[in-house]
Amino acid sequence: MEEIFKENADEITVEETVETTETAKRTWKEWFSTDESVRIVYLIFGFFAIILLMIFLQFSTKAICCGDWDGYYHIRWSSLLWESFKSGHWLPDFTWLPLTVLNPQDYADHHFLFHLLQIPFLWFFEPVLAAKIATVCYGSLAIFSVYWLMFRYRVDYLLLWLGAILTCANPFFYRMNMGKAPPLTIIFTIIGIYLLFERKYIWLLPLMFLFVWTYSLFPLLLGATVIWVVIIAWNERKFEWKPFGYATGGMILGNIINPYFPHNLTLLAEHFFTKFKVDDFVVSVGGEWYPYSSFDILTHFPIAMIAMLIGYILFAPRNGKLPEKATFFLMFVTTLLVLQFRSKRFAEYFPPFAILFAAFSWQAFMQPRVSQLPDEFKREIEPLLDKDKRSEKQEWIFYFKQATPWVLGGLLVIVMFYSFIGIDTTVWGNESWRNTVGLRWFFNIKQVGLKTDIGNNDANDRYQRATSWANENIPEGERIFNSNWDDFPKLFFYDTKHAYVYGLDPNYLYSQNPDLYKLLNEITSGKIKDPAPEIRGKFGANYIFADAKENEDLVTNCLESGWCEMAYEDDEARILKIRDQKGDAPKDTTEDDKPPTPEELKQLDEEEKAANNANQNTEDEVNVEEEENVEQK
Repeated sequence: MEEIFKENADEITVEETVETTETAKRTWKEWFSTDESVRIVYLIFGFFAIILLMIFLQFSTKAICCGDWDGYYHIRWSSLLWESFKSGHWLPDFTWLPLTVLNPQDYADHHFLFHLLQIPFLWFFEPVLAAKIATVCYGSLAIFSVYWLMFRYRVDYLLLWLGAILTCANPFFYRMNMGKAPPLTIIFTIIGIYLLFERKYIWLLPLMFLFVWTYSLFPLLLGATVIWVVIIAWNERKFEWKPFGYATGGMILGNIINPYFPHNLTLLAEHFFTKFKVDDFVVSVGGEWYPYSSFDILTHFPIAMIAMLIGYILFAPRNGKLPEKATFFLMFVTTLLVLQFRSKRFAEYFPPFAILFAAFSWQAFMQPRVSQLPDEFKREIEPLLDKDKRSEKQEWIFYFKQATPWVLGGLLVIVMFYSFIGIDTTVWGNESWRNTVGLRWFFNIKQVGLKTDIGNNDANDRYQRATSWANENIPEGERIFNSNWDDFPKLFFYDTKHAYVYGLDPNYLYSQNPDLYKLLNEITSGKIKDPAPEIRGKFGANYIFADAKENEDLVTNCLESGWCEMAYEDDEARILKIRDQKGDAPKDTTEDDKPPTPEELKQLDEEEKAANNANQNTEDEVNVEEEENVEQK
């Protein structure tokens, strides 16, 4: 009996296993035919497309991209943090800008978490490559988070919206490739928006806490919670305090429970009062802080602006209620657009959120839709939907709707090629084609793509030779008078043995000592003819660093005063040493460089004439000999 039972049990087990396997196969086959599976494939495709695009752009240059050198400062400070942690110490002193608000006593790192997040890449790569790979990782995650939000809330035509994200604006991708913290700002903001939409407000507290430690633009998320509170108040006629309350609590805790407290608050106030002004800046700052013109916004952000227009057109309340998600992005992105007229810095935030505004406005406009219903329910009602045969006009409308996403997708591919690769029709066609009046405009198109633009950045090793000389020849701890504030990140990256006068932001020196900043401007502009004593006495520097193609007046004044000597010079930089005692100015010209006297010019003319006569006589003799040879033959 036991044997029979075992045999039957084995048979039952085998039959059940086969049946379960077949059911599983049918289930997987059915799943792959669903809309959800297609959307997941689109999501995975988008993930890898974004990564490949970021790699393509980031490695168009060997340098840490782009525009400025701040990425060199960030990765060097991350490496110094890691060296301090490895040796069993806590935060190292920042001793490189002692005359500014970033002096050792008041220094605060408002990118602290960003610098920590760069450290793991330093475990495997040298600093420059580590910064570039970290930028690809965080930049890709930032862009993908925008795409994921549309996937999460089932926005249709995912690939079309992916194309819109990838072509939203060249300045956006340019700034995403910088080795800075803004990609993390986008990630934190998208997570915060998701928590608002899901009404998981309590998680805003730890999120805001981390945001404060990462970047000083954390008020962006606080503003998002205010917008959400207003929307809920309108739709539900109640004051929902939790989003704003938890975000505010996280902001307060993040600033108080901070390794740089209370100096982080001082630095935050300094940023606010010097950057967010109605009138012009007191101090000339980096170009990114100045606004775009209306024309620049239209030409630099065409896809983002079209997305905004689509969002505005399709936005419409229903039954006295606002579509929550579309309304949120309308208010949020409009604010970013307005801020873009104040500062180019918002080019890294406005474009992708403009695409989100268009996508969610489209979704709200099209609801309710059959595609939003469960697949099983759609199959059940399909006969009812096809009950009446479509007319010819309806057929045309149907096929038009089907073809539109593909046509728009093709146009976005062309825009992507034009934006990232560029186009140069001046090398196409022959002369007859070029002279054709109707085609002449086409054969004169020459657009530099973003890849070329990034590739034209300054070389990675710029100033490396000069800083190597400084490391070997200038005593450690000396202060160097750097003539330009934006040279500091590169100097700091290559040479941490010496301190500098100012850097990262000219406001840091102006806020700490306005008179010193004004004196520096007069020195670097060449207004002070004998600058060396001022540089030594007021700035405490015995060496001057100047770019090879800049600050000519400063260098000339220093040398002609007799107080300076050229200690180092190459085709990129010059380093001047201030003498202990005033000496003789270098001579303007050597004996060989002096212009010839009138007597010398006359003698030169006579010698030149004699030489010409001699050459002519020689040519005549040669011609006579050739004629005699011909006659003899």
